[in-house]
Amino acid sequence: MIIEQFVPAFHYGDAVGNSTWSFHRFLTEKGIDSRIIAMTIDKPLQDKATFFHLYRQNPTRDSIKILHFAVPSELTDFFLLTPGKKAMIYHNVTPPHFFMDFSTPLTLMTDEGRKHLERLSGCFDIAAADSTFNAGELKALNYWNVHVFPLLVDLDDYRAPHSAAFSNLIKKDRKNILFVGRISPNKKIEDLIKVLYCYKKYFSPTIRLIIAGNSQTLPGYFYALQDLVCRLDLTREDVVFTGHIPFEELLSLYKTADVFLSMSEHEGFCLPLIESCFFQLPAVAFDAGAVGETLGGAGILFHHKNHDEVAGLVEQVITNSGLRSKLQRLERERMEKYKQDAEPGKLLALIEGIES
Repeated sequence: MIIEQFVPAFHYGDAVGNSTWSFHRFLTEKGIDSRIIAMTIDKPLQDKATFFHLYRQNPTRDSIKILHFAVPSELTDFFLLTPGKKAMIYHNVTPPHFFMDFSTPLTLMTDEGRKHLERLSGCFDIAAADSTFNAGELKALNYWNVHVFPLLVDLDDYRAPHSAAFSNLIKKDRKNILFVGRISPNKKIEDLIKVLYCYKKYFSPTIRLIIAGNSQTLPGYFYALQDLVCRLDLTREDVVFTGHIPFEELLSLYKTADVFLSMSEHEGFCLPLIESCFFQLPAVAFDAGAVGETLGGAGILFHHKNHDEVAGLVEQVITNSGLRSKLQRLERERMEKYKQDAEPGKLLALIEGIES
């Protein structure tokens, strides 16, 4: 058996890329012929994958081909025209309305992504979605044989050494609210900033909001956030945008923060919630998309965006030791469940079922 995974872009540190690589490593350890094909490949990864334009000149005829779908690409037409056994792993497409005020290209791209998803209905022998939420989108588009398999993560990566110096710098003098994710309108970073403002006003000034994620994709949105920080009379010490940081520093953030806060309004899975559970960092999150499903009862969910009340929830998590201990116990239980659900052998069994 040959299994080939196709991704539009094979990026280091990207959730889809990491999931693809984790499954590839599992397959090779099982002695299965596994290959990764991508349209673009980060330079450090170019010895681990094949460029799509080279593969297309001499495609493998008898492989099971898996498309990781999150953005529109040439891979759509390739899969529509290619015979043989095919599977999709669906990672979600952010709805275009989130980008309309900030980026015409991203609005058009995500709209096109939804159209590509519709076109691919009926193309696959099996489809695996990261969450029940994502599976619902596929079923609404008349995909068949749809299963749920969580985003695959190599948890050993999180056991790597962290930056002690970075941890000491962050922990000094303040409590820390953490959010991890790209600076994107669907993440509703402005709501995080407003919660911080309320927390400083009603509870304590010695608090910091750290937002760890790429800030280069949507400069208009990023500048609007910076303007909000200024208008609320907050400082760079109050709200820290780290941008893209080394992995050991990201680990430091999870290890030293006091609470993870998400105000995102669209999530197909939300890997940082699983990361928070791994590090037993209590999470408070707006219940949108797959957020509640991913947390699996291990955090505090809220359904209305009253910033004062959310600030109160954050305060309780930081100061109430009994609540904190309970949340950390629930996070340990959630990780055990996640490890069972995301066992790569289960995904392989789904793929192997195509051949029967």
